Amino acid sequence: MHRMAAFLMISALLTGCANTKEVDSWRAEAQRTTPVCTSDNQCQVMWSAARGWVLNNAGTKIQNYGADYFDTYNPIQNSPRLAAQVSKDALGSGKYKISVKLWCDNMFGCQPNAWQALVDFNRTVNLAGTGQ
Repeated sequence: MHRMAAFLMISALLTGCANTKEVDSWRAEAQRTTPVCTSDNQCQVMWSAARGWVLNNAGTKIQNYGADYFDTYNPIQNSPRLAAQVSKDALGSGKYKISVKLWCDNMFGCQPNAWQALVDFNRTVNLAGTGQ
């Protein structure tokens, strides 16, 4: 029994080390693909896509919703399901950045992985902004 516990702990530590490069890659991709809109119409479409993504992918319902910020309820205790905070921040010259923060309340990680989900959020919102 003790050997199995030790094996699982070592495996988890080694997996954590191996995933560092993968997380760095997702983080870089998330920063590179952060959605930016440049017109009122494009911002409206992308904001709607952000809301739709959260409705389809978060583990809790939207709690607060406004013109430039919305969030879900906090994650359920010990759940791997995602919670979200989304903001639309002015960059100047009529441009806005749409940012999301995703997290869960599970010591073993989120499902889906929060970094992978963030990249998916960015891709979905950016695609909506292209009119496709």
